[in-house]
Amino acid sequence: MIISEVRSMKKKIILFLTMLTCMCSFNACGSDKSETEESAAVISIDDVVDKIKAVNPVTDERIIDDFAVENEMVLDPEIIDEYRGVVTNSQSDCSLIFVAKAKEGKVRELKQQLSDYLAGLTANDLYVEFADKIEKTKQARVYIYGDYAVLAIAGLNVDNEDVVNAIKEAFEG
Repeated sequence: MIISEVRSMKKKIILFLTMLTCMCSFNACGSDKSETEESAAVISIDDVVDKIKAVNPVTDERIIDDFAVENEMVLDPEIIDEYRGVVTNSQSDCSLIFVAKAKEGKVRELKQQLSDYLAGLTANDLYVEFADKIEKTKQARVYIYGDYAVLAIAGLNVDNEDVVNAIKEAFEG
């Protein structure tokens, strides 16, 4: 009799622990999703660009418009939901800031296109007078945060690490 009661009690404890584990799992999944949705909702491309510009001012800035996106940067506008960018219009600097939100499932494609653009900027090193700008451009990378892609080239008087930290701060808080 005692053995059957012990077995019954073990079964009840196991059932209780199993149910508790399932409830905790469902609760954890639900909270992760809402936190992700909240953080995605508060990202503003304008804020990201402004935070990067705070450490990487763009001399004589020119806005990167639809024509520049498609014809200068050779990006497919069909994979971009929204973007904002500025580039220097001065030959004495090399600053560029470009932040884009890719359409769902297209962030890898956008990263590749931005990487190709960046590689094209550093491919021509025939002109000695642009060596410092080419070297700065070679330090730049394309950063991905969820559906967002960022390309930022530090200006000549700006440390690239400061730009990278500003990007991280803009997305990670």
